[in-house]
Amino acid sequence: MQKSNTPDGRLVSDPDFIAIKRYDYSLKKLLAAFPNGAPERIIAQALGIKEPEVAGLYRAAVLKLRDAMHVNVED
Repeated sequence: MQKSNTPDGRLVSDPDFIAIKRYDYSLKKLLAAFPNGAPERIIAQALGIKEPEVAGLYRAAVLKLRDAMHVNVED
């Protein structure tokens, strides 16, 4: 079996794949269920990570976006 067919591989290679059967492994279906944002426990399940890691990933993504947009925010 190729790595891209494993859940970890599909998380990287398939932009619609999430690791939650309840939403048919579909990010689109999860977003439809939570249009204003999913709870951290659901995000963690979808990404196959532990809940405390979600906040760190969020912060890292925001920092990358700010850097790419040349936004300088002072605390």
